[in-house]
Amino acid sequence: MNRHFLHISLVLLVVIPFTSCTSLKSNSSSGLKEKSARAVMNRYEDNFADFKTANGTMKAKYKAEGDSQSITISYRIEKDKAIWMSAKLMGLLTVAKVYITPDRFMYYEKINKTYFDGDFSMAEEFLGVDVNFQNLQNLLIGKPMFDLEKKQMLFDENTYVFLQNIKNVLSYSASIDGRQFEMKSQSLRNQNSESLVIDYDQFQLINQKKFPSKIRLTAQNGDEKVRIDLDYRSVSFDEELSFPFSIPNNYDFLEF
Repeated sequence: MNRHFLHISLVLLVVIPFTSCTSLKSNSSSGLKEKSARAVMNRYEDNFADFKTANGTMKAKYKAEGDSQSITISYRIEKDKAIWMSAKLMGLLTVAKVYITPDRFMYYEKINKTYFDGDFSMAEEFLGVDVNFQNLQNLLIGKPMFDLEKKQMLFDENTYVFLQNIKNVLSYSASIDGRQFEMKSQSLRNQNSESLVIDYDQFQLINQKKFPSKIRLTAQNGDEKVRIDLDYRSVSFDEELSFPFSIPNNYDFLEF
C-alpha cells in the first residue's frame, strides 16, 4: 500500500495545505448583508445533526497520478473531545490507527512500523496559523473549519459564500447551499499556492437532521494533485464508546 495514502487519509487531513476563493459580487447593503448572514448561519445550524457521540464505518479512496488505493475505516467521535479511527485492508486487517484529542495527536501504521505522538504544533508550523482539534472535527462532520465572518458573506447562484483571510496566511472560504442550507464546500490556500478543497457531495438525514454522506478532498501542490473520497457507510449517534489505542513497541517515530 502507498505509504502516503495512510499518512494523508488518516493523519494529514488537517495539515494538507489548502483552494483559492472565488470572485463574486457582494450585497450592496452591509446592513442587509449582516442580517442575511445571521439568518443563513441560523438556518444552517438548525439543519445540522446535534450529537454527543458518532460512530460507524467509512470507505476511503485515494487517487494520485499513477496510484490509487482504498481502505475501510472504523471511526468514533466524542464531540469536542476525541476522534478515533482504525483503518483496515479489505475490512479485515488493521493497518493503522489514529487517536486525536484537543491536546494530543497519536498515530501508528503497521506496514512501515512508524508512529507519531505529539500535538497540533506540526500543523501550525507547516501552515503558519493555529490548527486545532475543532478544525479537523468540523471537516469530518460538515461544519465550518473556522468561525465564519458575517461581514464577508457573498451571494451567487443560490449559494452563500463566506470569505476570509486567516492571519494573512491562509485564504479560506465556506459555501452553503441557499436551498438546502447544507455545506457545499470549504477551501483553503496558503501563500505557496498549495491548496485543499473539501466538497460535500451528499448529505443524509438522520432523525430529521443532516450529516455528511460523501466528502471529496482535493489537495494540490504545483502539478501534484491528490484526491481522497470519504464515503460514510454507516452512522450511529449517542452510543457509549471506547477509544482503545496503544502504540506497539519497536516502532519508529515518524518525522513530518
